[in-house]
Amino acid sequence: MKIYRLLYYILPLFLISCGKDENQERAYESYIEDILSCMNMQRPTDSYNYPVLPGMDAWKNFQSTAEMIEACQIPITTLEELSSEAIFQALWEYPFFFEITYKAGYYQKNFETVFGDNNAYNMFLKRTNASEIIYNRLKLVEPVCSICSIYSRGLELFMSQSVFLDQLDYKQKQEIVSIALNNGRLRQEAIGYEQDVSREITMLLISRILYSADYEPFINKLDNKMMKFISTSVIQVYTKEEYDAFFQTIILNAQKFINFPY
Repeated sequence: MKIYRLLYYILPLFLISCGKDENQERAYESYIEDILSCMNMQRPTDSYNYPVLPGMDAWKNFQSTAEMIEACQIPITTLEELSSEAIFQALWEYPFFFEITYKAGYYQKNFETVFGDNNAYNMFLKRTNASEIIYNRLKLVEPVCSICSIYSRGLELFMSQSVFLDQLDYKQKQEIVSIALNNGRLRQEAIGYEQDVSREITMLLISRILYSADYEPFINKLDNKMMKFISTSVIQVYTKEEYDAFFQTIILNAQKFINFPY
């Protein structure tokens, strides 16, 4: 009887606590609803909730960007307990993620600025399944709509980092190039403007894969401009004709690469 009486008092408290947790989770996710909607997958169950996000009252009280960044720095001890999926989710929900796709021609520099000192990113680098996680998301994220375009291109920029490319085998590199070509085509069809800078990150990913795979037909065509683009994401062309020719070299080699025997 004593046990039943105890449960009579404890169970309602437990249910109330669960209800609070669910409400808090829904409230948190409401701030990142658009970001979550373009994932086409469930948010990892052990995902980290940032203590403050844009739109929250506390965020409005920050006096500097440095304060915002510090508030979103996840403790190492917390990261050590998270799955690789949850760590990447934290990068996905990081309030400054969008900045890596923001300034044309400086994508690599922006990437390093945003994530270089980020605890979650540096922990993710240590995970042996990191490239697999990025690759799986790359297959799922819608490449065209405005918010999804930012995040799918962000994924492409993540994937283009040599540390992740080194984890891929030849077949995986071919599959990613195929995905990137299709993403680029869909974006260009959607905007109807071939010189739009939204293609530059896609071309960066493809060129870096061709380079890392040591694809000989592409390697034989490398010049200083292409090598600079591959290493820094800076493109040194000055006319539409040069721009089109520059990326056409990458596209033609990519189309052959995806069917090249390995």
